[in-house]
Amino acid sequence: MSKNDCNFDTRTKTFKNNIYGTGKGKIREAVLLQDLTQYLTQQCENKAEKKSAFKILDVGGGQGQIALQLAEMGFDVTLSDISADMLAMAQESAHERSLTNLTFIHSALQDLPNQLNQKYDLVLCHAVFEWLENPKQAFELLIQFCTEKGGISLMFYNQAGQVLSNLVYGNFDYIRSGMKAKKVVKLNPQSALNSEEVYSWCDEFNLNILVKSGVRCFHDYMRDISKWDSDFDNILQMELQYCQQEPYASIGRYMHLLITK
Repeated sequence: MSKNDCNFDTRTKTFKNNIYGTGKGKIREAVLLQDLTQYLTQQCENKAEKKSAFKILDVGGGQGQIALQLAEMGFDVTLSDISADMLAMAQESAHERSLTNLTFIHSALQDLPNQLNQKYDLVLCHAVFEWLENPKQAFELLIQFCTEKGGISLMFYNQAGQVLSNLVYGNFDYIRSGMKAKKVVKLNPQSALNSEEVYSWCDEFNLNILVKSGVRCFHDYMRDISKWDSDFDNILQMELQYCQQEPYASIGRYMHLLITK
């Protein structure tokens, strides 16, 4: 782990309430699960194997929102995170749901090669790269964790969405400054990735982008934010409908890619 990488060990409750528990978090979770469910269903059908034989690694999976649901579907899931507090919350939730097909590893992403003794059919890494000093190095590690025909589910803070959001709000000086905040808000990601750069990594390692989805393609840009609560069901339905359609997919606040070898 680099000294500039982030660990949210002391802010687990804030994460639960201010990120996971909000409409923004619910949209993020719904888009990811829609993409993952379609992908995993197809993979299991193609391989003609039981879900329990399909091994999933969730890197930086935090409190386990996605990992727990995949485990409930019957997949064998390993959840890792640098935060012991986050992992404790995930373990407690797994116990409450009587899930026995979840393994927990307390580790930074960079230290995982020393902790793992197998390869995985699918490696998840969601909203982690924007907190790392060297995201490309992390991407190379994700590839190493995959089986020969494995896949990667990567969600990252999208630079195009960051620019658009600040244009909409008229933060022109902030954009001109390279979007480097004078006062860092601890739970606001500060390091967005240029999607074209991520695509170039895929080309460099001969990987295929199977699915591309925008996460929150329009929610954050709505003029009447009172609708975030009053009309949330319709917003969620529209986000799921348009997340894979261009140009909307490319302007989401986050981008989700399903990448295969």
